[in-house]
Amino acid sequence: MEAKENIQKKVKGVSIRFLITLGIFLIFFLIFLAITDEMVLEHENALDFKVFHFLSAFITPAHTSIMTFITFFGSDYFLLPAYLLLIGYYFFFKRNSHLSWNILAVGVSSTAILFLLKFIFERPRPIDPVINHVNGFSFPSGHTFCGFTFFGILIYIVWHTVHINFLKWLFSFLLFAFAFFIGFSRVYLRVHYASDVVAGFCLSIVYLGLSFWVLQKIKALRINSTVGEV
Repeated sequence: MEAKENIQKKVKGVSIRFLITLGIFLIFFLIFLAITDEMVLEHENALDFKVFHFLSAFITPAHTSIMTFITFFGSDYFLLPAYLLLIGYYFFFKRNSHLSWNILAVGVSSTAILFLLKFIFERPRPIDPVINHVNGFSFPSGHTFCGFTFFGILIYIVWHTVHINFLKWLFSFLLFAFAFFIGFSRVYLRVHYASDVVAGFCLSIVYLGLSFWVLQKIKALRINSTVGEV
């Protein structure tokens, strides 16, 4: 009887966590949809220009150099080698091919989704960037979406490999904060609207949650099929 009650409590706890998590991801998805409708499709850009006006007081050569450095870590020049190193590390040194393939799948699919959305919405970039030679469409922010996705993968790995709670939270906070500043740098440099960055962040959270859920389901199905064959 006691064992049955313990199982029921565990199931209830899992159900509550699942509902809370689902609710959080739904909120981020709704924010993404609201930005897409109001600011991209309806061209309600007043808030974006207010953010630009506020940040204009802080634009200096020194700040621009810092933001240019930070924004590099959301670019293909950093993310592509970083993905390859991370995949190679877990494939060759950790002998964890399952995680390597998962990282590859998330990285490739997220990039495909990003370019698809940019092609669909074709939102022009801000007309007065702080830095030049920035091409492509503006929505959603690729640096933000891809940066948060990559650092989100690192946070996922931290939570599954670091066993000291303090370090787990510390590393996760630092990775999240760095990804946040990548997105912020895009607005400071005026190569993206604030709405592009917020949308990229929300999309990344939703996509990571969905990806990890799907990958866990695939892993469970593979384990069940292996057990069934035995």
